[in-house]
Amino acid sequence: MVLRRARRITDVMLYELRMALEFQFDYKVAEALLPSIDRIEVRYSKKGRIKEIWLDNELLLVRRPNDGLFTLSIKAAKIIVAISDRPRYRIVVKKDRELKGSVLARDVIEIDPLLRPGDEVIIVDSEDTVVGVGRLRLPPTMLIGLDRGEIARVRKKSGA
Repeated sequence: MVLRRARRITDVMLYELRMALEFQFDYKVAEALLPSIDRIEVRYSKKGRIKEIWLDNELLLVRRPNDGLFTLSIKAAKIIVAISDRPRYRIVVKKDRELKGSVLARDVIEIDPLLRPGDEVIIVDSEDTVVGVGRLRLPPTMLIGLDRGEIARVRKKSGA
């Protein structure tokens, strides 16, 4: 997919993007991810739809074409972790485990009970350091008593 050049956004576009983020996350997250009109750029697909949102020349969010929700970058995950209480939006995994393609049930220490399958999740270690981002596969209630199986699919791992 070829993306068109980045453009600054208008006040109306900022409001619409914040509303979409409030729907997916909450008000605090929307305000933190999209702080001011001066720092945000968007890139469009060939069809003219918003595809990527950039903050200070770093990729922040990518819009999923099938449902219009956003996938998180590592930078966005770090912003959300900084402003939200643990375990909100998170899966906490054991510190010594290395992420490959999935978060397995045996590696999970704690999980946000409000998450639903298909939600974007932030994968953190026991010290609340962002390890990666991904998409939840099972409801958190199924994790009780589960010692095997995939809980989340990892999309990006943190380099730091």
